[in-house]
Amino acid sequence: MIQYSGWAIIRESYNEEGEDENKLRELVQEIRKKMIEIKTCNEFLDQRYMNGAIHLTIQGNHNHRNNQLIDFFIWVASIAIGSYGLLYVHDDEDDRGNHNKFMVFRMAKGKVNELEDIFLSPYYPTVEDEKRS
Repeated sequence: MIQYSGWAIIRESYNEEGEDENKLRELVQEIRKKMIEIKTCNEFLDQRYMNGAIHLTIQGNHNHRNNQLIDFFIWVASIAIGSYGLLYVHDDEDDRGNHNKFMVFRMAKGKVNELEDIFLSPYYPTVEDEKRS
C-alpha cells in the first residue's frame, strides 16, 4: 500500500512583492486543468484561495505505487517556481529500503527534493505496532 498526503502554496515568484498577478492567474488555471486531466481513483486534489493565498491539497491511497501524484507535485514546482510545500509518501513496497519510513518530497524554489521523514518514521513502531505471526 502507498499513501500520499501533501500541501503546497502556489506562487509565481520567490518574492511576493514582485509577483505578476496575471501570470499567477494563468498558472492557477494551468494547474486546475492538469488536476482535471489526472485520472483520479483513490485520490483527492484540491486547489482554493484562502486569505489571499492559493492552497493545493494532495491526498491519495493506492494498493501499489503510482507516481502520478509525485509527478504532478514535481510539475507544479517546475511551472510555479515560487511555490513551496511538502508531500509525505509511505510506500510499504519501496524496494530502495524505505518501506518502513515516510519519505518527504519538499518543494521550494522550483525544485523538489526527496528527504527522509523524522517525525513519523520508522513506520513500525511509531505509527503501528509490528505485525506478529
